[in-house]
Amino acid sequence: MDYILPESYTGHPAVYMIIALIAFAMTGISKGGFGGVAVLAIPLMMLVAPGKLALGIWVPLLIFCDICTIRIYPKEWSLRPIALLAPWMCVGLAIGYVLLGFIDDRTMKLFVGFLSVGFVMLEALRAQMAKYMASHQERPPWRPTWVTAAPFGIVGGVCSMIAHAAGAITTIYLLSQRMDRRDFVGTSARFYIVFNTLRVPLYASPSIGVVTSESLIKSLWLMPFVPLTIWLGSVLNKRMSPSDFNKAIYGLLAVSGAYLIYANWAGRVS
Repeated sequence: MDYILPESYTGHPAVYMIIALIAFAMTGISKGGFGGVAVLAIPLMMLVAPGKLALGIWVPLLIFCDICTIRIYPKEWSLRPIALLAPWMCVGLAIGYVLLGFIDDRTMKLFVGFLSVGFVMLEALRAQMAKYMASHQERPPWRPTWVTAAPFGIVGGVCSMIAHAAGAITTIYLLSQRMDRRDFVGTSARFYIVFNTLRVPLYASPSIGVVTSESLIKSLWLMPFVPLTIWLGSVLNKRMSPSDFNKAIYGLLAVSGAYLIYANWAGRVS
């Protein structure tokens, strides 16, 4: 089990494996185009693994997911939203890189806990936006500029670097432009493959220590599940409304985020 369990994990191996599989299923299904359920993955993983190790385990999995997603959505994407967001995303990644060099594991988990609770509020905002746009179809979609894309890119870059959590930010950014569902998924996949890959050398820096030999080894057992979860997400994208499923996921996100805050504030999670 050495290639699966973190060295610091002291619980039952089955508990870790079940949580990791559930977390990864959320990531793959979301990458395949079904809702924003990936936001639950890192908060779940941080319940059973050190914060930086959880980030390191997830990086190669995210890149592989993006590759598989692009194969399913080969032509459905738009360049303009990516180009406008890209320079600001780089600024956010730089800020996140600096922060990762200073914060310890407990502080990182607190950050992810507060971020998780905040994303539940963002999901409520996203739902209201969707209702508003559905009732105002006569209005033209939002056309962001280089300046108006700035807050989305900077905040998304920081959240991506510290918690793999840019999804909620970029979803609101793209949703406001009324993209077709499949164009949205294809655009998101191309955006993330660029910035997930860009983060690898930053994470591998000795001063950060997120991508390590241990994190790479611990991610290998989850790799075979990538194509299956991506395929499942693409099927659900075509056949099922994500609204009820997302409500359950964001409920779990609120609980896991609140627990991370409570446990780390009380010093119960190392």
